[in-house]
Amino acid sequence: MNGAPVFQCRQCGDCCQGQGGIYPRPGEVTRMAAHLGLTVPQFRRRCLEASSLGERLLTVAGACVFLREGRCLVHPVKPAICRAWPFLEALLTHADELEGAKGACPGIDPDCSHGDFRAAARARGRWKGRAGP
Repeated sequence: MNGAPVFQCRQCGDCCQGQGGIYPRPGEVTRMAAHLGLTVPQFRRRCLEASSLGERLLTVAGACVFLREGRCLVHPVKPAICRAWPFLEALLTHADELEGAKGACPGIDPDCSHGDFRAAARARGRWKGRAGP
């Protein structure tokens, strides 16, 4: 390990880019609606869309509906999948996925090893997987 944290969010908003894919849980919908001063039905009409997998957050011009001027409007109550980034199962399980994410996320230390990344996730309580490669 080079001593640097394996991840330090730069609040660049890059992880908020892309079409669809954030499927909030019912409690998350309630918290986000309250945070924005909306009723749950208002929130659903304005911020969610139906998909074959369930309701997902809208995207606007290729980014999450809540990304404004590089900042998340619901940051204190953002969905669990957003809070988990970058300690996602795919990146923790597959070294090649982590390598790909390093090129997409400036907050991930490009010099961290897969083992260091996994150890950091375990230390943060984000992963309970095995310690090996």
